[in-house]
Amino acid sequence: MSILFRLTDSKSRILAGIANFSLAAGLILWVFVHPANQTTDSVRHFFAGLLLGLSVTINLFRLYCRRAASAKS
Repeated sequence: MSILFRLTDSKSRILAGIANFSLAAGLILWVFVHPANQTTDSVRHFFAGLLLGLSVTINLFRLYCRRAASAKS
């Protein structure tokens, strides 16, 4: 764990945890779950995409906030 990560505030660490969890859960759901019929395959596809999209969105938001904070300094 880097020093910069330890110096971040608790909100940023919580968002990082949610983003990492949703990335891992989305990839596991996408790769290892093989449903029996088309309806459950569509539901799996929806939830995997939702989790992966949530991870990308949170990570880009954190990047934007960090850049905005460094521009103020």
